[in-house]
Amino acid sequence: MKVFVNIFAAVVLIVTIVAGKMYWDHQKPAEASSESTSSSSSSKATSGNWEDYAENLPKSVKEKLKSAEASGKPMKLLIVGSQATSTDEKAWPKTLEETLNHTYGSLVETSVLEYKDETTLDFVRNQDYKDIIKEKPDVLLFEPFLLNDNGVVGITNTLDNLNVIMSHITEADKDLVTILQPSQPIYNASNYPKEAEALDEFAKTNGYEYVNHWSAWPDYKSEKILDYLVEKQRVPTAKGNKAWSSYLEEYFTAP
Repeated sequence: MKVFVNIFAAVVLIVTIVAGKMYWDHQKPAEASSESTSSSSSSKATSGNWEDYAENLPKSVKEKLKSAEASGKPMKLLIVGSQATSTDEKAWPKTLEETLNHTYGSLVETSVLEYKDETTLDFVRNQDYKDIIKEKPDVLLFEPFLLNDNGVVGITNTLDNLNVIMSHITEADKDLVTILQPSQPIYNASNYPKEAEALDEFAKTNGYEYVNHWSAWPDYKSEKILDYLVEKQRVPTAKGNKAWSSYLEEYFTAP
């Protein structure tokens, strides 16, 4: 009986050892695969293929990225705008920043300046353009208060003010790349869409890039867009921020 017990114990021990080895052999490939995936997902830029994600960007921005890669100093992207271009953690600039970090890593450094409830006239009078100059960005993504100006400043004055703002900024840095974009669309507007078109034309005339994220939103004539806006349509909701960020993410990272 004692011999039988010893034999049984030995068999159990052998089975346990074999089962344990089989378990760990199975776990190691899975861990290796997980590590490989994690490494791959965090090294898009460092692996030297960042160009694949910059296909939608203008040549001027690609050159900035090339310089950043060569020098080891990040390309500084400065995002500037109204309360719709918020510094809040849940707003579209933060989402875009996270995507850029994931895609380009240390090649891009992003910062945001928010000017709540300001118009272009306020921006000029307060000389807030000096904040931009102080930041010394390589690329400026600018939402020039188009909606705040609507019905208050007038598009002719908006563009005149924008011209003043940009003349100060470009005088300080002639190599700056500027990308203009409109504020958010609003429901059933009449003059406002024409003002966005005028901003687009201003950009083309003056050699600035222009990105129109409105195509990522519901038609402004549809009541669906009301779900994307709050506070008298002056601030995007979570849906609005997602629409705005998704357009810019595709522009900057070409998924």
